[in-house]
Amino acid sequence: MKILITVGIYPPDIGGPASFVPRIAKLLEENQCEVTVICLSNEKILDNEPYKIIRILRNQNLIIRWIKTVFNMVTHGRGAELIFVNGLPMEAYIANLILRKKLIRKIVGDWAWERGRNKGIINDSFDEFQKNKHNLHLEIAKFSRGWTATKADIVITPSYHLKKVVNGWGVDLDKISVIYNGTEIKNINKNKINDKIRILTVGRLAPWKNIDKIIDSIKLLMLENINLEFYIVGSGPKENYLKDLAVKNDLQNNIIFTGQKNKQELEEIYKNSDIYIQASGYEGLPHVILEAINFNMTIISTPIGGTNEILLDGKNGWLIELKNNKSPDPFELKQMIVNVLENRKTDNEKKLNAKKYIIDNFDQEKNLNKYIQLIKS
Repeated sequence: MKILITVGIYPPDIGGPASFVPRIAKLLEENQCEVTVICLSNEKILDNEPYKIIRILRNQNLIIRWIKTVFNMVTHGRGAELIFVNGLPMEAYIANLILRKKLIRKIVGDWAWERGRNKGIINDSFDEFQKNKHNLHLEIAKFSRGWTATKADIVITPSYHLKKVVNGWGVDLDKISVIYNGTEIKNINKNKINDKIRILTVGRLAPWKNIDKIIDSIKLLMLENINLEFYIVGSGPKENYLKDLAVKNDLQNNIIFTGQKNKQELEEIYKNSDIYIQASGYEGLPHVILEAINFNMTIISTPIGGTNEILLDGKNGWLIELKNNKSPDPFELKQMIVNVLENRKTDNEKKLNAKKYIIDNFDQEKNLNKYIQLIKS
C-alpha cells in the first residue's frame, strides 16, 4: 500500500506533528506500506530514513511555495492509494481535486484561531473563537478550515473535546475518530542534582501559552526566597518579549531559555526537573504533558482542550483555572506551586495515578497501532 503523508513541520523542527510523523511513517513501512512524506523545511537536508522525504523550502515567496507544494503532492501522490494529511490541508485538498484519492486528515487544533492570535487580531479563547463572529479575513479562514475538513473521508482528533469542535465545523460525527497521542512508557530514575526546585515548560512561545504569567508567578516565588530555576524550552514569536520580561524582573539568573531541543536533550531536561507547568489558553492533547508524567514530574496545568482528559479533574495533576477564559492569575499559580511543595504526599499520589493512567491509555505503541488499523481498513 502506497501512502502520501503531508505535514507542515518535520525534524529538525520541533512540535507535535514533527514528533508524530516520523513514528507513524516508520511503523507504516514496517507494516509493508510504501511511504512518501512531503513537508515544509527551513533548509534542504539529506535525510537518512527508510522512506522518501520531499522538503519544500519554507522561506520563499508564498505563491511559489504553494505551487511547488501542490505540484509535488500531485507528482508523488499519483501512485498512492491514500493521502494522510497531518498538515498543509488546503494544499492537500487542491492536489486531491486532481488525484481523487482516499484522504485521512488529522486535526490537532484550529489554524484560523492561531493565526488570529499570533497576528494580534483577536484575544478570544479557543472555544470563544468557535462561536464569535470576526472580520471578513478570519471568517474566510474559519470557513476554509472547516470546509477542507469536510472533504476528508476520515478525520482523526487527539481528544473528545476537539472531536466536538470539529463536528461544529460541519464534519459528521461518524467520520471523526478519536485516537489519543501516546508516549513511550519508561521506568525513569530521576537525576536530582541540587536542592533547587526546577520548573519546566516546553512548547512554542506563542501568545496563548501564557508563559509571561508563569514568569510573573516565578517573581512572586522569588520574593518568598524559594530556591528555584525555571526552564523554558522552545522558540516562537513571543521569545524576545519573554526574555525582556525576565530581565525586567531581574530573573535572568533564574530563568533559562534553552531554545529548541531534540528528543535526547529534552529527556535529560525532564529527568532533572521537578514541576511541569502548562498555563495555556488552549491545547489539543499536549504530548509534552504525557512526557512529563512519564518522567515522574508534578503537573500543574490549565484544564483546557484535551488536557483534562489526561488529568481527570485533578486526579492526575494540579489544576489552575483560567481567568476570563484567557490566562491563569500569577498569584494563584504561585500559591499552587507553594501548595505542591507543602503537600508532597498528595503530590506523589497524583503522580502515581498519572503514571498508571498513561500506561493504560496513552501507550505510544498501542495508540500508533490504532492508526495502522484505521489506515489499512
